[in-house]
Amino acid sequence: MRESVFELLARLETLLQRSTAVPLTDKKVVDQREALGVLEMIRGVLPAQLREADARADEAERLLRAAQDDARRIVLEAQATARRLVEDHALLAEAARRSEDLLARAARDAQAVREGADAYAAGVLADLEESVRRVLEAIRRGREMLKGPAASAYNEQSGDRR
Repeated sequence: MRESVFELLARLETLLQRSTAVPLTDKKVVDQREALGVLEMIRGVLPAQLREADARADEAERLLRAAQDDARRIVLEAQATARRLVEDHALLAEAARRSEDLLARAARDAQAVREGADAYAAGVLADLEESVRRVLEAIRRGREMLKGPAASAYNEQSGDRR
C-alpha cells in the first residue's frame, strides 16, 4: 500500500530530525539521496490525492445538478397541478395558494441543496488546500536545508560538485 503524503512528510521530518548536527550551528547534515527519494515519493503520491479531491468535487457538483433537476421537476409538477386546479372555478383561490406554496418549497429545497453542496465542495477544497500547503511548506523547508551552508560544506567535503 502506498504511503500518504502526510506519512511521507512525517518520514521526511524524521529524516531531518535524526540528521547529524553541525557543531556550533543550527544546521544539520542530511542524507541527500534519502531526502530526495522521499520528496520524489511525495510527488508520486500527491497526484493521486489531488485526483481523489477532484473526484469528490465532481461528486458534489453531480449532487448539485441532481438537486437542481429535482427542483425543476417539483416546480413543473407544481405548475401542472396549479393549471389543473385553476380549471375548476370553485378551487381557483386554493390553486393559487398551493402553487405558491409548492414553488416556495421548491425554491427553499433547491437553495438548501445548493448550500449543502457548496459547503461540501468548500470543505473538500479547504482540505485539499491545507494538504497542498503542508506539502509545499515541507518541500520549501527541505529545499532550504539543501541550499544552506551546511549542505554546501557537506557537498564540498564529499566531492559533490554541482
